[in-house]
Amino acid sequence: MDQIDILSGIKPGSELYRIRRERPDYVEGTELCRQTVLAPSHGFDIGPAMRAALAARMARLIGRNDLARTYGLMLEETGSDETLAAIASAAEFPANAGIFTQALVRHADLVTKTPRNNTKADIEHLEAAGLSNPQIIALSELIAFVNFEARVIIGLEALELVA
Repeated sequence: MDQIDILSGIKPGSELYRIRRERPDYVEGTELCRQTVLAPSHGFDIGPAMRAALAARMARLIGRNDLARTYGLMLEETGSDETLAAIASAAEFPANAGIFTQALVRHADLVTKTPRNNTKADIEHLEAAGLSNPQIIALSELIAFVNFEARVIIGLEALELVA
């Protein structure tokens, strides 16, 4: 059982469980991707705690509080603080957070809530806040993964209801 099985409500031995395992590369690849985007060997100065806080925030924005709790536990394990807890809660963001952190949160919110509104100017905003190209790519990978994961869970839940 992986996180997607658990949060989708898929039971071991069910038809959906079996169908997912017909593509083991997909199941294993998703778990490897989770590890890579949340706790990479080179974090490009975006640490695991920040990544977990951003993931929890995005999950809340999508409406997946169960997924947000999972990332919240990860945040607790990696070391939270007031700023990270505020980010994870998806509440108003502390005004005293640095421009770098504000840019990370702004971009995660933008792409999660209104992805088609993301423009070149938004990437330039990240650069102006001090993010390097590898950091922008790392942030984009995290945003893509959390949004992908949430949508897969939603889709599998829907299939489980009709199975």
